[in-house]
Amino acid sequence: MKVFAEDLTQPIKNKRQSKAMSRKLNSWMKGQMRDSLQKWANWTGSVVTEVQPSYTSQIDSVTGTLLGKRSGDSFTRFNGVVLQADHNAAKNVLSRGTDQDITRYMSKTEVQAVLLRRTARFLEGMGLSLLDAIELGLLDCKHELCSGFQGTPGRDARNV
Repeated sequence: MKVFAEDLTQPIKNKRQSKAMSRKLNSWMKGQMRDSLQKWANWTGSVVTEVQPSYTSQIDSVTGTLLGKRSGDSFTRFNGVVLQADHNAAKNVLSRGTDQDITRYMSKTEVQAVLLRRTARFLEGMGLSLLDAIELGLLDCKHELCSGFQGTPGRDARNV
C-alpha cells in the first residue's frame, strides 16, 4: 500500500508564539508525526511518499480547482455544496501523490500557477474567465496578484 503525506519540512508560521518557541514546537511536532507515520507504514508494509503541501486545503477535491473556500471545518465548493474540510484536504493530498504536474520540490508560486491554469480550463467549460470567477466570489482575489495569473489562459483582460 502507498501512503501519501504532506512534506512538512517547511516551518509553520504562528504569530502568537516567539520565533524560537515556534521553531522548537514545529520541529518536534513534525518529527513526531513523521516518525509515527513511518512506524505504521513499516508495520503494515506500506510506503510513505511525501508530497508538496501548498494549497491542499484550498483546492476543491471534486474539480481539482481553486474554486471554493475553506472556513474552519467546512469547505464550500463553488456550487454551494459543503464538504468536511479535512476530508477534502486529505483527498487532495491523495491526488497530489499521483499528480504529474506538481512535484514535491516545486515552490508554492509554481504550484499556484499550475492550479490557476487548471482553474482557468475548468472555467472555460462554463464560459467564464478567472476574472469572472473573482467578480462572482468563486475565486479568492489573492490569486490575481500571482504572476501565473497574468499569463493564464482564460484570463479575461476586458476589465484590466
